[in-house]
Amino acid sequence: MKNARITGAPTLHKAVGPITVTVLGLFAMGAVQAATLACGAPLRVSTTAASGWTSDAKYVTDPGGNPMATVLDKRWTGLGTYFDPTGVTHGTGAGTLAGQPLQGHWLSFGTGGDGDPVVNVTGDTANGAWTAGRVAFIRTEPITVASDVDLASIKIVGTGGADFDGRLLVKPTTLPGGVSNTTNWFKSTAMINGWTSPQAINMDDGNLGFYYGDNTIAISLDGDGTTATWPTGMMLDMEITADCLTPPPPQPTAALICPAGNTAGQTVRVGPFTTNARDWKWTWRTNAAGTALENVEQPLFDDYSWAGAYVKPSSLPAGQETNARWISSGTTNPAASDVPGLPYPAASGQAKAGYHASVFVMNQPINVGNNVDLASIKLDGRFAFDDYGNSVFVQPAGGAPVFDNASLYLPNGYGSFQATTTPAIPGFSRGQNTIGLMLDGLQATNDCANGVCAMAAMADFYVTAACTGEPPVATDQTITFPAQTSPRRIADGAFPLNPVATASSTLPVTYTSLTPAVCTVSGTTITPVAVGECQIAADQGGGTVGSTIYNAAARVVQSVTLQTAPVVSPATPVPTLGAAGLALLGLLSAGLGGLALRRRQRI
Repeated sequence: MKNARITGAPTLHKAVGPITVTVLGLFAMGAVQAATLACGAPLRVSTTAASGWTSDAKYVTDPGGNPMATVLDKRWTGLGTYFDPTGVTHGTGAGTLAGQPLQGHWLSFGTGGDGDPVVNVTGDTANGAWTAGRVAFIRTEPITVASDVDLASIKIVGTGGADFDGRLLVKPTTLPGGVSNTTNWFKSTAMINGWTSPQAINMDDGNLGFYYGDNTIAISLDGDGTTATWPTGMMLDMEITADCLTPPPPQPTAALICPAGNTAGQTVRVGPFTTNARDWKWTWRTNAAGTALENVEQPLFDDYSWAGAYVKPSSLPAGQETNARWISSGTTNPAASDVPGLPYPAASGQAKAGYHASVFVMNQPINVGNNVDLASIKLDGRFAFDDYGNSVFVQPAGGAPVFDNASLYLPNGYGSFQATTTPAIPGFSRGQNTIGLMLDGLQATNDCANGVCAMAAMADFYVTAACTGEPPVATDQTITFPAQTSPRRIADGAFPLNPVATASSTLPVTYTSLTPAVCTVSGTTITPVAVGECQIAADQGGGTVGSTIYNAAARVVQSVTLQTAPVVSPATPVPTLGAAGLALLGLLSAGLGGLALRRRQRI
């Protein structure tokens, strides 16, 4: 019960005439915001009209049935009244909304005392409520988070009111790994309280529950039980912002080979190589029982951070910046402060002592030339791991993997980015070599409570070696990448590269989108994202064919124009008249009617 309220006579609400309804309806339609949250472009969300919101509340007369209770555009004006948004402006902490008038109305169910149907506002999850004991006002239009958004940077500011204890609920449609959110998982975060005066909204904890793709948001309130006497309502006018997620640079493709004129013992290196989910994969995991090693791939994910405790790449001091990202299996059971704080797919086997751990493998091979000392190859860089028992994995092309942990342990710990040079790593051969980072977390699953079983790695390193003094033997190669079929319509969806690129070495070519905000590429398939020029880079990182070592080829870029469907001349739109226009039309009609009558009388 809200002590500030005093029982009194029912609140009267003024009837709204037809012209006023028309004007208000047009204003509400014009205020609908774009549904996409793109980096650098604020998205405004307001309670401009009840038609844009639904609820999980049920009428008292039919608590287990459908439909849900209808949301009304109705402000309570009794004693202890809801504040009137009219004439109120946003404060200085409201981002780009600062100083602007509030946009939006109070949404509620009215009260039984006003003649409205009585609504049960203490939700029952068995009857469809999002949260037990609470009621949710649900935005009907989802918010689509673009693929170039930094999820940890999403921030919400604005002004509003809640009756009472308003919490933001965010329910992504799709979870990491393309998993459909059939469990109805959502994140709940304290947002706003108070209804007698405007309250500031400021949400900036980096963990609001948004994920890429569509997200449904709701405002959850702690109600009085029913609306027999007191209403339950909320209003808000807020903007959602996000920073851009800078795409990681491509991994270096140069071979580890000494230049002409090198001397014995001279050091050569290639890099830096950095961790990110695009260029690394997860294999050589432990089975679900934790009893055997499997060569089965599972996905890795970028930028997972357990309990906010991992060292943040963006917080490194000047001169120590990195393009590396945390790569992880995530967790099925996130902690409240995990980022992003949502469930990941179950990992059927991570690591267990005695089974060599899991291996995070780099897709780009290290191509070792003819004149480096194989017994001198090391990793030199910065590393951070969650959990521990970390070392290096090597598998030469066509050979067996070399799991040699002796003296190859890398730094344990996730709170700092530690500089390390490994001892010489056994297992490298001439030509292509696969390398990876081995993690042993002493658990075989990622389902511990509060994300404790999640494993992750971050690395930024060079591969170094000593020269033998011999001259280099390597062959240049080229890429042929013809112009693409263009333009393409976004509505037609994904399409294959046509024609594909080829390398003179006959080694496979890889493709990268240089414009991820316009298109993405997987293998040889392009997926449109937005209208614009889709730029696709073709690369071949070098390698060995028979006994010939090829250097990396020069990158070649081709473009595809993405556009909407051809424009068809639209029908001339019928203008919508405001109140003044309707009044003028009425006068004109009356005048024309009178003129016609006079003509008939003359006849």
